[in-house]
Formats: sequence, C-alpha cells, structure tokens
Amino acid sequence: MKKKLYFGRVTSRKISEIKEDNFKKFIKIKNINRLNLKKKLILEIGIGMGENLIYLSKKNIKKNIIGVDPFKNGMVNVSDYCINNNIKNIYLYPYVFQKFINKFKKFRFDIIYILFPDPWPKKRHKKRRIVNEEFLKKIFVILKKRGKVFFSTDNLDYFTNVKTIIKKFPNIKVKKINKIVTIKTKFYLKAEKKGHKINSLLFSKY
Repeated sequence: MKKKLYFGRVTSRKISEIKEDNFKKFIKIKNINRLNLKKKLILEIGIGMGENLIYLSKKNIKKNIIGVDPFKNGMVNVSDYCINNNIKNIYLYPYVFQKFINKFKKFRFDIIYILFPDPWPKKRHKKRRIVNEEFLKKIFVILKKRGKVFFSTDNLDYFTNVKTIIKKFPNIKVKKINKIVTIKTKFYLKAEKKGHKINSLLFSKY
C-alpha cells in the first residue's frame, strides 16, 4: 500500500474561477525548472496564507523565494498577490514537500523556514508530523554550508521532540530564539490569541 504523504485538506474555502485560472498561469510562467540557481535561494515549507513568503520576497529582492505547500488557498492567495503587485522572485510548488525534494534534488538553500507546521497533538496522530528525523535528514542535505533553518511552533511537545531529534546531527548547531522569527502571520496571531507560548529554534549547518 502506498504511503500517504499528506493528511490534511488542500482547500478550506471555494476559490473563484478567475483566481484558479490565474494560479495555473502563474505556475506555468514561474516554472521552477527554469529558476536561476546562481541566485541565493530561500525556501518556506508550509506557507499558510503566504504572508511570510510575500514579506520575504520584498525583503530579499535579489534572492529567489520558493514556497512549498499542498494547501491551495494559501498558494492562490500568493499567486494573486504576485500578479497584482508585480512580484517577480516568488516560485510556488503546490504539492507536498516529499515530492518537491524528489524532483529538485540539486537545489541548495541559504535559508529554510518551517513555521507553525500542523502539530497533530493527539498521541495517535504524532507520526503525521512533518518535522521528524527523516525529514530533517533531507533538509540538511539541501541546506548549504553555513545555511540556516528556522522552526517555530506553539506546541511544546512538538518543540521538545524536535530539540531531542536534532541532537542526533553532529554537524548542526542549535540555538533557541526568544524573539519573533520574521513577521506575525495569521497562525502566529492565532497562537498568541490563545495565550500559547511560541518557541523557535535556529539550526545552523557547519
């Protein structure tokens, strides 16, 4: 039986035909296969509604930003914004990360963001969490030397588990971050409103 790669929904609300068509055109025009690999690369895995991806594109206009997420609403939101605001350095991959890394094995990233991935808090669901030992092995392969990975979550068990796993990687330096990693996204504000403590880690490859 084929292993399931994604457990959540890919849409939460209906997408208009115009936005759907524009999204398809955007993906075709901004084809990742034609991406200039001489430029520095930033990757965000799980873009939510895309606020951070858009912020990163404005802050790093000379770098290429790739967003990977099977959740369609966020992807369409970003493509719509890029079209309306002439954003040129964002590329989108609307499928699971496992497919992305299998297809683009030669890509090497300067910075990778993993912000508020689904914590799957129930004990029987924890195996569904994206950040596990196997995932981190793949991440550190595509991370450049002296590259950085930012991980944030408001689930303490998830945070503790990742901290434990990371000890298995001798060439990775870990630092706890006590300030906001980038901007206050929808998921950041949601966690903040619930009174959840947000924990962040910085992984550096040396």
